[in-house]
Amino acid sequence: MDIRTERIDAFKVVGMTLSVLLREERKKKLITTLHDDFNKRVHEVKNRVNPSIGYGIFIDPPNYNPETDPFTWIAGVEVDDVTNPPEEMKGFAFPEQLYVITTYEGPKGEAGNLYGALYNWVRNSEYQIAGDYGVEVYSDDIQKLDPNQIRMELCLPIEKRVQEN
Repeated sequence: MDIRTERIDAFKVVGMTLSVLLREERKKKLITTLHDDFNKRVHEVKNRVNPSIGYGIFIDPPNYNPETDPFTWIAGVEVDDVTNPPEEMKGFAFPEQLYVITTYEGPKGEAGNLYGALYNWVRNSEYQIAGDYGVEVYSDDIQKLDPNQIRMELCLPIEKRVQEN
């Protein structure tokens, strides 16, 4: 698995959201349904940037406990303006940030182990997690060849670890 760090410019996303417990998501695959529902309405999003790219973004609450706390998932696309999103959609802005990034290409639904590997890399590096969110960036070019396949980059915000004396 290739892992790299990269500074990504600030970006804005408009999409549909879901609040869910991790164990509920694992049983019911609600995020997949959310993406399917969003893809049926993506044509409603104005001011779109990079039309062949889609996003899946999680936002954890403060002091997130995956056993008891729901997290928010956004199925969305990049836009240049988040004002006036379509009905039942919301706009979000993310700052310029350094990210640790890895790429997955393969069957849909099997990319989950990327998270553990990337968090483990961060734990054993000179970096620490720098935000309560993470970004999956999807390229639709592979899905045109096989709808059961996915190509995505998983990006977690990081910063240099503070050295204690």
